[in-house]
Amino acid sequence: MMREQLTGIEPGSLKLMLMLVAVVIATAMALYLVKPQYLEFRDRRISYQMLLDQIDDPKHLQQAIDQQHAEISELQLQLHGEAGNMPVNEMESYLVGRLQRLAWDAGIELVGVRPGSAKRIMEFEEISFQVEVAGEYRNLYLWLDKIGEALGFMLVTNYEISLASRNNETTALDMRVTIVFYRAADK
Repeated sequence: MMREQLTGIEPGSLKLMLMLVAVVIATAMALYLVKPQYLEFRDRRISYQMLLDQIDDPKHLQQAIDQQHAEISELQLQLHGEAGNMPVNEMESYLVGRLQRLAWDAGIELVGVRPGSAKRIMEFEEISFQVEVAGEYRNLYLWLDKIGEALGFMLVTNYEISLASRNNETTALDMRVTIVFYRAADK
């Protein structure tokens, strides 16, 4: 059946159809095989030229290096907080001072801070503190929000809120919080 249809087509038309099929196959190969490689080559050439331009201008290169150092420092601060690289005993005193400043800023009273135990969990060191504060509900919430921003990667693993006193204008609360910090363990 196929042979009968092919014999009925003129040789010139058959050549034209075969050439058209060959062009379609070549186009498909170019799009799916060659084009991605060409685009990757072009991107790498652009990156290479940008690097060459930076090397030619030492001032620009130093600015780029300084910018990368600043970004790395900012990411480390986000990940570990201000106390990320301190020894545990220095971290405790730093943390008490920092919690006190944050408590004053939030309008609450820092009643006490007790260090808990330091544990190693996989590649991380877990350091816990039991913190007791007193103040109004909104201020306590503000304080929790501020310590999350200021102290880096930490979790509140336990908290208790109880009524301290009530008068006509304010309601004072006591809050006991267990804060756990994580940082890369010393190897």
